[in-house]
Amino acid sequence: MKVIKNINNNIAHCVDSKGREVVAFGKGIGFFKSGEEIPLDRINRTFYNIKDSDYGIIRSIPTVIINTAIYIIDYVSDQLSLDFPSSSAITLADHLQFAIERKDKNIYLEPPLLQDLYQLYPEEMKVALDSLKIIEKMTGEKLPRMEAGTLAMHFIADRINTRKKKTPDTEEIIERCTKIIEDEFRVEIDRESFNYSRFATHLDYLVRRLAGHEQIESQNKEIFEQIKNSYSDSYRCAMKICYYLAEQYDGDISNEEVLYLVIHINRLIARIEE
Repeated sequence: MKVIKNINNNIAHCVDSKGREVVAFGKGIGFFKSGEEIPLDRINRTFYNIKDSDYGIIRSIPTVIINTAIYIIDYVSDQLSLDFPSSSAITLADHLQFAIERKDKNIYLEPPLLQDLYQLYPEEMKVALDSLKIIEKMTGEKLPRMEAGTLAMHFIADRINTRKKKTPDTEEIIERCTKIIEDEFRVEIDRESFNYSRFATHLDYLVRRLAGHEQIESQNKEIFEQIKNSYSDSYRCAMKICYYLAEQYDGDISNEEVLYLVIHINRLIARIEE
């Protein structure tokens, strides 16, 4: 592994034996000069396909934060049986650094409908809560419990991106549901936006629950009626989507699933109309 340039004391921009550029991590490898070979036993981790913008992030974040992010990504990958892209560790490190800075300034961001995450994505929330303990152990920084929600959103987004590559049928169904919303509200939805990504993530998990004959059930009848009446347009659109999904999976959609779908549709449309 030959050094191109140093990023910090423990990280170097290198080129491997096949001529591919790579970011290498290892204690003290940043002291090797440009053009020198780094022994492979000195390298603990390598990342390929790193974007130019990621180098600035790597330089600005303490190594302990990057190492913590790498550890968490490895842990979550094992727990959720996922292969995260190399950029996930860099993105997570950037998030952790920002979360710590916000904590120090007493600025807290509570994800909307945090309880929904516990109910809809229990696996991601579990590893997110575990991640808070890992962060405290490795960095000494104790982040508030609500940060588990924002961490979970990272894992959820990466999970849906991984699954999309393996399940084109699911992607087609999500696209059809999106078209139903566009036709109902006469809007054009930006499929690259964060709000759409969050909506598509919810649909992805809904489709998978339906395919596995599993649906969310609870005692939210009063809330369901309130949401149904308050967001009648979104409810009407949600029912059209549910009719379509029921045909695809040969079964009715529970009121609880309709409730969450209405909330997500309303949030998506509200962001477009702002």
